[in-house]
Amino acid sequence: MQFRIAQSLVAGVASSLAFVVAPPGRAEITKVTVTSAKDIGPFGGKAYREVAATMEGRAPGGPYSVPVTLAFPQRPADHSGVAVVDVVNTVTIGRTQWVIGGRPLPLARIHMGDAFLFGGGRSYVAPIWDKADVEAPKSGPIAAPADGYTIIGDAGELARSPALYLPDGPPPARTIIAYGFSQTGALLRGWYADKYNTRSGRPAFDGGLVAGAGGGCRDLVTQKGKPCAGVISDGGKVMVFATETDVETGGFQGRGDGPDYRVIEVAGVSHIPASAADFRQSGMPEQNPIDFGPALRAALVNMEAWVEGTEPPQYALIELTDDPVRDLQGSPYRRAKRDADGNVLGGVRLPHLPRTLENGSTAGAPVGSYNGLAWRHENGNFFFFLSGTFEPFPPERLKTLYPSKPAYVASVAAAADELVRHRQIIPEDARGYVAAAEAAKLD
Repeated sequence: MQFRIAQSLVAGVASSLAFVVAPPGRAEITKVTVTSAKDIGPFGGKAYREVAATMEGRAPGGPYSVPVTLAFPQRPADHSGVAVVDVVNTVTIGRTQWVIGGRPLPLARIHMGDAFLFGGGRSYVAPIWDKADVEAPKSGPIAAPADGYTIIGDAGELARSPALYLPDGPPPARTIIAYGFSQTGALLRGWYADKYNTRSGRPAFDGGLVAGAGGGCRDLVTQKGKPCAGVISDGGKVMVFATETDVETGGFQGRGDGPDYRVIEVAGVSHIPASAADFRQSGMPEQNPIDFGPALRAALVNMEAWVEGTEPPQYALIELTDDPVRDLQGSPYRRAKRDADGNVLGGVRLPHLPRTLENGSTAGAPVGSYNGLAWRHENGNFFFFLSGTFEPFPPERLKTLYPSKPAYVASVAAAADELVRHRQIIPEDARGYVAAAEAAKLD
């Protein structure tokens, strides 16, 4: 969501910082020093090593020294050849009032899960790029906020050529995918819009999974958000991933067609579902619980295949009303179309929403109404506002929809099978949906 995540909150973190005006580029890493290491896993039978290190380098503003986390398979034969660079979200640093504040958020791991990321043999690099974030715990210097661009690019270089800096580090990756969400989704969107990906010649990232950005860009030079509607591209592929929340609050401006650009819009999920940060015991009992992780995991799989030459699935866009665009706290807002239950129409429809199959039958098993925004909190806790809502159906409605437990499970299974066929979820998540349906209580 663009209006506060990429503007007000982020600007508040860095509003007192000086910035360089000269366009920053990538610079060389001078040293990587391991501070700790431990074995993690195994994941899918693969032994993994997690390393905390300090990455040092030179940037336009001056030298930098920042924490970086790496994870990688201990046996080179287990490596898939793909590395994920997690552009760590720092928007809540120093903001404990937002419940999840006070720490950097490695959202690739939170959203997709270690079992998926590492079970697939991927390596992982997560740099701290934010000047405010390293200054708060005094973990290292960054001379100027815009040097974050250099740090992000250098993380890609570390993943691509790790032996130059860490002799006992991960195997080299042939494909580098960057992931950013919300604050860092807008940062990555700006990275591509302002042509930082190819600034050093070779693309820093072969693909960018730009999530939760709300259609806007973040500029580290000016330390402000800015509009950047439509297609963005700068060497490699760009896949935009938007929740229902993001689409209504400016994300519709990120739609567009291009050979290296795709948009995925997921219906019935919020920007901050309970699966990512659970507020239900902290004043938000109605929080939307639906995990967008299955759609995101499929997006990463499709991105990896796209880099290798296989086209991703076609667009699935949320349907919007013809209402005039209005301002919502500094962000353009456009209301989505909804069915009689209040659930949004269109988009990638996970099994908690109804869908019509190609043979005309119906699949999907809603048990309530799902919304991407919690309007009760519009003028209160902003993270609660982004968390959406869930309103369960009354028992008599559930009995009408699903006269038996097998009928409910069959509807979930049919929707999951259709999603796999369209490459909108992976088979493992389809099996997970069916298992959850079998374990669910409907009364």
